[in-house]
Amino acid sequence: MLQAILFDFANTLMHFGKFNRRKIFKSGSRDTYQHLKTLNIPLPPYSVYARTNMRIFRRRYIWSNIRGRDFNATDVMVKVLKKLEIHVPEREHPTLAWMWYRPVVQQVKIEPGTHDMLEKFRRRGLRLAIVSNTCAPGHCLDRHLENEKLLEYFPVRIYSSHTLYRKPHPEIFRIALESLGVTPDQAMFVGDLIRADIKGARRAGMLTVWKPVTHTAKYSRRNRPDHVIRKITELPKIIESIT
Repeated sequence: MLQAILFDFANTLMHFGKFNRRKIFKSGSRDTYQHLKTLNIPLPPYSVYARTNMRIFRRRYIWSNIRGRDFNATDVMVKVLKKLEIHVPEREHPTLAWMWYRPVVQQVKIEPGTHDMLEKFRRRGLRLAIVSNTCAPGHCLDRHLENEKLLEYFPVRIYSSHTLYRKPHPEIFRIALESLGVTPDQAMFVGDLIRADIKGARRAGMLTVWKPVTHTAKYSRRNRPDHVIRKITELPKIIESIT
């Protein structure tokens, strides 16, 4: 019997769309530099600050993909500050991390009806969780969810930036299921990526629902999802059909 629904974050629970990564990076770089200036501490030229951030982040990202393990962007930020000899009180780290993440928030959309759907799931007694591959620190994603009035629905939130395990690794799914107190056969996973979400969740023993980002996206017979939806608000029909 279904007792829990686990959601991917980007392009599943929220629609992130296509990122202009360079534009987002420039915005975060500019905002954090301006904030550092207000602290009245010695800073290198902006061009040096931006270039160093880009180089170290890119290196960590590439290495993360090679290893198949994630990293926490705050660690990268701290490494850059140390390298540039920018002495920032640790209490400022969460603020700076949010400024790096904030440009992403500004282009995210929530599908109408999402809140009502989650409220119905909660009243029904279904346990809800988020399992996300992300280098963003957890407090930034939590704040994003809070801003969208979604945080209260997800007492369990598993981010790869914390576990370092990333989907489709079975460990990140195991951690989520254990936190929810359910077995794999009692859970459903909803995601947009075939390899990370559908393949990973199936291998973990869960029922799978695929929400493709585009109408041209395809899956192989080997990684066939149990159900397919085009909008997140189509999920209640799936729930009704299996309970």
